[in-house]
Amino acid sequence: MKFIDKMILCVFSVVILLASVLSCFLIFGWADITNFYVLITKILADKTTCNILLGLNAIFILLAIKGIFFESKTEEEKNFNNGILLENDDGKLLITKETLTSIVNSVVSGFESVKDQQSKIILDENNDLSILLTIEVSDNAIIKELSNNIQIRVKDAIKKSLDVEVKSLDIKVKNMIVPTDETKDA
Repeated sequence: MKFIDKMILCVFSVVILLASVLSCFLIFGWADITNFYVLITKILADKTTCNILLGLNAIFILLAIKGIFFESKTEEEKNFNNGILLENDDGKLLITKETLTSIVNSVVSGFESVKDQQSKIILDENNDLSILLTIEVSDNAIIKELSNNIQIRVKDAIKKSLDVEVKSLDIKVKNMIVPTDETKDA
């Protein structure tokens, strides 16, 4: 959270606290509303005080508009959705979803039985990596064995190259491609 966001939260928390306490005092009869009315009319009678209050109100209005309508994310929060951010004593490393997809696709393309593939990288708030892989396989593929081998090799490749654990790798077999007569004759 940026400083300005913390300041907006603090200012509006104080304003709400004061309004709530004042409301409670009036409800329980511990304060008289006429005293507040007299105090406010005296404050508003002075031109300098009115100008100061007008300036403060303008600042509060701008802060409220900023807090309500403008999303404020730090660079790390913006990058969170783009990949895995690793940190060590020497600095930071952002591993993008594209990099992870490329690793998955290169490993899966090494299997002859896989004819087409699509991978989706899913990162949760704890940076846990899950992969959804959709493949099309040839008609002679042993799907259970193939999927098990893909899961093992992809997890190993990501662990070796990035030192990141894969939480889950789900495989969906979309289609089984049967070669046509033309490709059998060739």
